[in-house]
Amino acid sequence: MPIRFNYCPHCNEKIMFRIDLGDIDTSQYPAPVYIIHEDTSCGKISTFYVDSLLRISYKELDKKPGGIKTIRTIK
Repeated sequence: MPIRFNYCPHCNEKIMFRIDLGDIDTSQYPAPVYIIHEDTSCGKISTFYVDSLLRISYKELDKKPGGIKTIRTIK
């Protein structure tokens, strides 16, 4: 499981999470995955879109349809 770094679209804090191909719908790219920012000051869910190499293409503030898993950030 690769560890990915990005920024929370709600609070702009740096976040880390583990993601694997089993976490996404590989029939569509960019594939949506839900990330919940496990932090007492945020705690919000956003949608991240990943490519076939599990790199983040873009992100949305809201939970958009199409994701199959919600991933929690690593503290």
